Amino acid sequence: MEPPTPDQWTALLRCFILLLCMAGAALMDRWQRRVPNEWWIRWGVAIGFLLLVEVILLEADVALFLGAFGLLAWCSASVIGTPSLKDMRGGSKIDILVAVWYLLGITGAGASLYLHAPNAIWSLGLATDAPMFQLTDMAAVELAESRGWLLLRLIGLGIGIGFIEIAWRVRLLHGGADAKAMIVVALAIPWWNGIGPLGETTAVPPVVSVLIWSALAFLILPFVTISRNLRIGHSGPLRMIWHAERWELDKIPGHHVWILSDVIETADGENGARTHAPPS
Repeated sequence: MEPPTPDQWTALLRCFILLLCMAGAALMDRWQRRVPNEWWIRWGVAIGFLLLVEVILLEADVALFLGAFGLLAWCSASVIGTPSLKDMRGGSKIDILVAVWYLLGITGAGASLYLHAPNAIWSLGLATDAPMFQLTDMAAVELAESRGWLLLRLIGLGIGIGFIEIAWRVRLLHGGADAKAMIVVALAIPWWNGIGPLGETTAVPPVVSVLIWSALAFLILPFVTISRNLRIGHSGPLRMIWHAERWELDKIPGHHVWILSDVIETADGENGARTHAPPS
């Protein structure tokens, strides 16, 4: 077994930081029911910095580095917003800096596609020839192939970030904290396509795999809630039993809960219970 390379150590460090970040966010969510923007900014900066370090260790050229830099600019929109022409004309320094950040990223992405896309397409088995085979130095050929794979990894990361943003905008992810958490996960998950004999090579970006398995795990939760309700003798109403539990009033103080039912007076003057969906 070979020892980890420097870029693999950097990836492991990103994973470790991710665990610390999510552990702290989970505790704050439990205690305060909110995770402030500053939390994601601090941890996101550390993870983003390590991502750029890993890109450098993988011998990226300037174009690929700027492309990765641009992906971080895209991620920053979830916490600092996007620059506007009105604010830039008004002299907003942060908007001007972020606009330059975006411009550098777009330039790097375009240059990366121009320089490395043909080699990346060959690496995927979609072409029979590639520009790197015009090189006479074997080390240069290996470097060109490595940069082609790095481009594919950055594209995969971009696909994951784009999917998260779409999911947030169409309300598949409720709340900005969920989207920010998933973006941090996208930046922190290593690009490895397998873990020794336990893993298999796959073309699916790692962050997309995380999203898929998280969604499958989420589908189990309604069945868990239903079984808990049935175990304590609550079998209805059907539209509530799969996502809510019935509590005694004296047990509610001191707990963070959403109360989904209240007492109302009906048209005939009688008191009745009304249930409603949780806030989004």
